[in-house]
Amino acid sequence: MAIKHYDWKLGQPLPKIGTHSIAKHDVFARYIERYINILSSNPRRRELNLTVVDGFCGGGAYQHGSTIVAGSPLRLLRAVKAAEAGLTITRQNGFATKSQFFFIDKRHEHTEFLSHELLNSEFKRNIGKSIFISTGLFEEKVTEIIQAIKARGPSHRALFFLDQYGWSAVSFATIRQIFATLRNPEVLITFSVDSLIDYFSDATAKTMGWQAIELDPAMGEAIKALKTEQGQRQLIQGMLYKHIIGSTGADYYTPFFIRSADSRRSYWLLHLSKHTRARDEMARLHWSMSNAFVHPGGAGFNALGFNPSINSNQAKLEFDFGVDARKDSLAAAIDQLPRLVRDDAPDAATPVTIGDLFRAHCNETPLTFELVSEAVVQLRDAYNEIDIFTEEGRPRPAAKALNWTDQVRTRPQKSFIRKLGR
Repeated sequence: MAIKHYDWKLGQPLPKIGTHSIAKHDVFARYIERYINILSSNPRRRELNLTVVDGFCGGGAYQHGSTIVAGSPLRLLRAVKAAEAGLTITRQNGFATKSQFFFIDKRHEHTEFLSHELLNSEFKRNIGKSIFISTGLFEEKVTEIIQAIKARGPSHRALFFLDQYGWSAVSFATIRQIFATLRNPEVLITFSVDSLIDYFSDATAKTMGWQAIELDPAMGEAIKALKTEQGQRQLIQGMLYKHIIGSTGADYYTPFFIRSADSRRSYWLLHLSKHTRARDEMARLHWSMSNAFVHPGGAGFNALGFNPSINSNQAKLEFDFGVDARKDSLAAAIDQLPRLVRDDAPDAATPVTIGDLFRAHCNETPLTFELVSEAVVQLRDAYNEIDIFTEEGRPRPAAKALNWTDQVRTRPQKSFIRKLGR
């Protein structure tokens, strides 16, 4: 099945955008604001160097019902401006994001349309200075962009928004290049899962698209054998789990599906990074936008991998980041954490830090550090299974807000109540 692209052309009607795609742009904008605020939390900090790359920028405007809405380039520009304004108010000596933006699209009509939109926006004076628009393939531009990022200093703070039309326009080799050559990159990339599923049904594993993401040909056969969309989603999410980590150079990732009112269309949004806290912040964002995201796995740890013993053709409720999902997640964490603490500790007498525990398992779960900390506190207070210590080893018998450096250790015997609760 052909992938339907958006089309922009001066003088022609705007392309229509769905609510789920607006939610995706909401994620982009809200994450970049959180990113800037977290990195600039020190009140003495007066500036932040940042590069923002939109590798499939489009024309910058859509029609949504009777309303014209901004596309990702303007959403990203305005998010940076909003974060900068908020920090400036709180800083006696002001604050500035020394940002540069690269907007790339392979079609000249699209970059021409975007240029027109920006010339009529509040950012017109920045075109050619901190805003650079170019026509071509992202894959052909990435080396030049990496060099521009490196030329700005050693921090290499860069966010790559790769909202590709299908699933193979960005090769894993390119993502490896980004993570291998930059110190602090983050990549948000989309996969059109419905197109991926259709492709498996119609094509072989010998094409350039398949080779770009370096998948095992057996995956196509496994997906074709599944009858339900949810089962196909679960297998795609699960089987790509270790493959993505091993093939992209990212240490941490957050993979969830964007909910669509049209159940036939599925988009997978992946956030790739080198830092646990970046992963945790993206997971927190998913929880805050519970009406926009789902995943076909469970609530606790080890929730995202593929389990061949489970019948994926059988209908199941999806994890939707809502109130019940939070309760289920907390219950699962309480059940699983004592075993994880025991398994991760070098011996029964030696505690492990909560940060190390979270880092070791966060890729496999929708849990955030905040939820894990809440579960640890309950295991100490309600179940008498966990002791909590400071980084220096002092007991924390009453603390409710925990730090990444706090340490945990299981107690020698589990409580009788806890055993009955299982």
